[in-house]
Amino acid sequence: MRSQYLIILCLSLFVFCQSNQKICEGENCRNGKHLVHYDNGDQFEGEFLEDSKHGNGIYRYANGDIFEGEYKFGSKDGPGIYRYANGDQFIGNYVKGKREGYGKYRFADGFLLEGYWDQNGLVGKAKITNAKGSLVLEGYWNQNQFLGIKPKEGSNNRIEISNPE
Repeated sequence: MRSQYLIILCLSLFVFCQSNQKICEGENCRNGKHLVHYDNGDQFEGEFLEDSKHGNGIYRYANGDIFEGEYKFGSKDGPGIYRYANGDQFIGNYVKGKREGYGKYRFADGFLLEGYWDQNGLVGKAKITNAKGSLVLEGYWNQNQFLGIKPKEGSNNRIEISNPE
């Protein structure tokens, strides 16, 4: 009876492992550096691993936007610059395709927004400076919405002042 369970277990593991492997054979499998044109007008030039964008690359969108940076297993992941067709740009880090961590969003008119992103949303303390570098606004944000110049009551965002003693 045990041998039957062992055989079923081994067969199940084999089927499970086979179903999770990416099938990438012959000419259909891109590895290394390639230039790919997509049906929607987008194009990607960069590194592939088993037919997934993986490594450095430049993705040119049909609408004129351009992303230049790192990819891991098909998603933006690591440092990158996203240049919008209107002249705006985001310089920062990505994790699984979303803005994550410290980043700078430069508007076409020269204004600069600096802060921290979490799951594509601006969170916590951030500041906006004009093209000359003068501070325009400094305050708190949550998921891209401005909360104000000080944390709300009950907020986890606190200002700490060091004790001089």
